[in-house]
Amino acid sequence: MEGDTRVRLLEVAERLFAERGVNGVSLREIGAAAGQRNTGAARYHFGSKEGLLDAVWRHRMEPINARREAILAALDADGRAHDLRGLAEAFLRPLSDQLGEVGRPSWYLRFCLHAAYVEGTAPTELGRDPWTHGMRIIQERFDAVLAGFDIPAAIRRDRWTQFIAHMAHALADREHAIEHRPRAGRSDRALFLAGLVDTAVALAAAPVSAETARLARRPA
Repeated sequence: MEGDTRVRLLEVAERLFAERGVNGVSLREIGAAAGQRNTGAARYHFGSKEGLLDAVWRHRMEPINARREAILAALDADGRAHDLRGLAEAFLRPLSDQLGEVGRPSWYLRFCLHAAYVEGTAPTELGRDPWTHGMRIIQERFDAVLAGFDIPAAIRRDRWTQFIAHMAHALADREHAIEHRPRAGRSDRALFLAGLVDTAVALAAAPVSAETARLARRPA
């Protein structure tokens, strides 16, 4: 069935991009690895590599976004709409659901690291697709919280990138370890995630030194 073929192509593309990078895999290789006799199947279904990347994002991000919006709604109901820890949880918890287990590895978190900065795809234009809506809300609220700490705009932009990258890279590292070092000692999953939120919040809210503030005031 065509739907089954699309999902198979998406999952194979996600794994190969995670393992070898976006530029290290061709559409023909993805078709062949997905067991398609027509190795042009990926181009037929998705048009281009950028189209395929966006399709992988959407495949994973629709359920992630739904959970993210539910967490944001719960924060609103609790009067914590601009709570920095709550925003970190809203980013991290839905994403962490994609982590595999020993014997059942996942690749999405490593895919994110390779694909997040490909121009023209969903993560570079958060307002473009409904399934990135939750991320856009987190970004807007994060900026408002840091503005309330009197952190200059240029530093807030950098802090946002550092905030999400810190959590995404940590998840991707754990995902890699689950697959390739299954017997390595790892902290309990719940402890790992709680500690990761701690460090993300600390990074975001770190005091701005006099030197950093001086550099932020310089003309661009």
